[in-house]
Amino acid sequence: MRKDNGKILKNNQFALFEASVFLWLVSLLGLFLFYIVFGNSNLISCMVVVGVSGTACFGMVYLIIRETMKISKRIEKFIRRNKLYQSHLVKKQGLLGEWKTEKMDYYPIVEYKKSVQDNAFYIRIRMDGSPHAERFKDMEKPLAGLFKTVCIDTIVERGYLTYSFELRKQKQIRIKSCKDIPQAGKNEIAFSHDMVWNWKRCPHMLLTGNTGSGKTQLAEYIIFRLIKNGIKVIYCDPKNDYEMRHFVENCGAVYVSEENEIAKAVRETEEEMRKRDIELDNIGIREADFQPLYLIFDELIAFSKIAEKKTYEDTAKRIASIVVMGRSKRVYAGLILQRPDTSFIEGAIRDNLGCRICMGQMSDTAYKMAFGSDFADVKNLRREIGSGLIYRQGVDTKPREFLAPYIEKGALSRE
Repeated sequence: MRKDNGKILKNNQFALFEASVFLWLVSLLGLFLFYIVFGNSNLISCMVVVGVSGTACFGMVYLIIRETMKISKRIEKFIRRNKLYQSHLVKKQGLLGEWKTEKMDYYPIVEYKKSVQDNAFYIRIRMDGSPHAERFKDMEKPLAGLFKTVCIDTIVERGYLTYSFELRKQKQIRIKSCKDIPQAGKNEIAFSHDMVWNWKRCPHMLLTGNTGSGKTQLAEYIIFRLIKNGIKVIYCDPKNDYEMRHFVENCGAVYVSEENEIAKAVRETEEEMRKRDIELDNIGIREADFQPLYLIFDELIAFSKIAEKKTYEDTAKRIASIVVMGRSKRVYAGLILQRPDTSFIEGAIRDNLGCRICMGQMSDTAYKMAFGSDFADVKNLRREIGSGLIYRQGVDTKPREFLAPYIEKGALSRE
């Protein structure tokens, strides 16, 4: 958020407007009392003039400042309730005797801005070295609660801390046919009008969630969109789900479910990656525009139950190799799990999964395994099927709310 674009918060910045309205109301009341006491009909005309002109003047001003005033007062109350300022009382002598007034010793420099285009509301705090300003570093959740929203980004820069909150709640898109799929840029998959995933810039994927969370439907949507992006997709399904087989094969992807078929598919994918690596070395470049290849493995845990130990270990190593080395060779991996157990996905491998999605309501431990210990306290505050949290490396600074599209049965086969 640029400094010149934000509105600067000031202590009691609307006090003059409120005092003017108060004096206007008092003047109206005074005229009314004079009319009651003296019964002068001329006072009625004065009341009408003062009332109409005041209503027009203050009404127009209020319409202009209403939104700014509402936000400013909320933040002002927040600053006072949390004692993020410092002041002292000064005694003064007046006509009615001694009275006290507040003198501000320190008040935080806060700016705020709304961006409808980005669907974001920004609060920017000047980190001036004051202990009061430092306390804003722990105010993400209280501020989110104040505005009844969620924090989608935290930006730390020289001398400033900016919180970015969701301006309007995400709406789930409903797909009845392919025409309802939101438009996206090159190498992108749109989950909603506000949420896209660039599979090339943010490669490799982890999709996890409990049964009934909408994980399978989202997986189908991702496969469909990858195919439409011209990517060769290989889907490994040790569960041998009939409906998924039917969907994948109808999309034009490769479906494998038997132990030997899965092991062979993973081996050949890794060999293709290494072949491309040799080609790059021979040419002397780091990247080339190879035909993208996406290997999606649904339930590595299930494969560990049906495969021989050696086969499973060899397959797991090859998948890890693809995750670590595949990006520049245009070979990608996607892992679908009910639970992102670290015994199946090591921390080093997880950190190379550029897009991580957790569907439904999961435990603190599951979120920690999926997103890392820095984000162990994240929560999905929504309850709809298809809701969850997403983290895209290089895009998000923290996991944020996610809402997968609702896809009617057979919609992806209807033009």
